[in-house]
Amino acid sequence: MEVTLVLLGIAQDGGVPHAGCSCARCMAAHAEPSLRRHPVACGIRGSDGSLHLLEASRSLPDQMRLWAEVLGAEGVVNPDSVSLTHVHLGHIDGLGQFGNEVMGCSELPLFASASVLEELANRKALGPFNATDAAPMERFSPSEGCGFEMELVPVPHRDEYADTHAVIIRGPSRSALFLPDHDDWDQTLGGHGASSIRQWLSDLEVDIALLDGSFWDSSELSGRDMSEIPHPTVTETIARLGERVEGDVEIHFIHLNHSNPLLGKGLEAEELSDLGWQVATQGQQFAL
Repeated sequence: MEVTLVLLGIAQDGGVPHAGCSCARCMAAHAEPSLRRHPVACGIRGSDGSLHLLEASRSLPDQMRLWAEVLGAEGVVNPDSVSLTHVHLGHIDGLGQFGNEVMGCSELPLFASASVLEELANRKALGPFNATDAAPMERFSPSEGCGFEMELVPVPHRDEYADTHAVIIRGPSRSALFLPDHDDWDQTLGGHGASSIRQWLSDLEVDIALLDGSFWDSSELSGRDMSEIPHPTVTETIARLGERVEGDVEIHFIHLNHSNPLLGKGLEAEELSDLGWQVATQGQQFAL
């Protein structure tokens, strides 16, 4: 059995529809369930059939069913481990569903950085879990015999409560970088001694990059100070990358805010595709 990564959500923390929003996209998603997009998360099936969740969003029940559907299984998926990138809302607000009020889990393996685990312990959120500190830049396997390794990569991202990491999933054939959140490219690249996105991805030895695509450009949120919610825009990222050339990493944008025009099929999505880069889709599979 091959190692398979499934995208269980591609939206920013609020998902689509977004709480408190009556924009056309959110209202359409209220009316038509097929237009809903879950907060970003991944499911990884190991070569031994074990199942490992990356991020725990509020859409966990739907994502557990989606994961089963994509894998051709009946019912829902129950993960054998959970891993986290950071403690912002959309990435952890499903953790409580593993507790006594819902699934009643006990000693479920949970992997995250030391500061993330400390913050979750302070919030009394670790009851259902056997929490393990995954040290940055050190490889670990979430279960024995799963056939893949994971690696936390530190990135800057409004670390008010705890630090933030991207995650590399290293399978037998290919490796994928999961980078849903970071503040800006200058800090991220500088922190890893890289002069460009291409160099950094090459240094990380990944074949697939799932990159933060929260906002298309800096004018996207009228009436909001974009500096309060720092993310590199997609337009900046593709300006740094230019056109995809032979040998480039496969790039898919994730963590899309409900306002992002890439959620539609307009000119922005065409521009991205013409350059050789992609918008990730919910339920998309990657063989690793």
